[in-house]
Amino acid sequence: MEMTLILFLTFLGVGLGAGFVAGFVGVGGGIIMVPVLLEIFRNAGTPEEAVVQAAMATSLSVAVFSVGSSIFRHRRQGRIRWNLVRWLAPGSLLGGWLAAHLATRLPGHWLQWVLSVLMIFAAVRMLRNREMPDVPHKRASRWKMGLTGLGVGLVAGMSGLAGGIVLVPALSLILGVPGGWLAGTSSGTIIFSALAAALGYLSTSPAIDLGSGFFGYVCLPLVLPLALGTIPAAQLGAMVNRRIQGNIFQRIFGGLLLVVALRLLLNA
Repeated sequence: MEMTLILFLTFLGVGLGAGFVAGFVGVGGGIIMVPVLLEIFRNAGTPEEAVVQAAMATSLSVAVFSVGSSIFRHRRQGRIRWNLVRWLAPGSLLGGWLAAHLATRLPGHWLQWVLSVLMIFAAVRMLRNREMPDVPHKRASRWKMGLTGLGVGLVAGMSGLAGGIVLVPALSLILGVPGGWLAGTSSGTIIFSALAAALGYLSTSPAIDLGSGFFGYVCLPLVLPLALGTIPAAQLGAMVNRRIQGNIFQRIFGGLLLVVALRLLLNA
């Protein structure tokens, strides 16, 4: 894919939007990047049998930067429960690595169905506009946290969404994490699932030629402009998360996300 100035600025803008969502909601930004990358790769002639995996792999590679940036801000704000992250991270790493290798062996339309369903789940949760209940903190067993992390990693590798859309509710409802710490603790965990899944896609050789710029299933020329946008925007999103409720933003974004998810579902 030839990188023109217009394309570079377009990807920079996509990165800005994805980074803000990553920092504000704690979901990695893939809910914006994956649908956009699917359209771009299809229009660029990427083989259809690998286009979904290419979009997911590239999105996860960028998510490492966006989530890493948001972690920096959430950590400064003291909004990460590191005592939970240390038990969630190992399963997240394992799940992300295994799911990435599995996804390269599955039909792309299956993966697009998984992606669509998860995006609809995220959209409905935002449109309902209910704050996660502040339940008393629970001392979850280590195996339960390990399985939760494993599930997050599997979702990341199979959808390209880093896993935050399932981890945020799990942190609240299973582990009793208060609302103000959800985005930060989610970010502290999903960076491991994003990293493991991205490395899994990078280290897998496609059976067909995806074109110039691809290493494994990751289109490296796109990672730079997307990452340049996500890094500062994730900082901004994390700051806004601290200062406002974000109910209006969640409703608007949830509506747009539902439209995109339904379109993906119909085209799967």
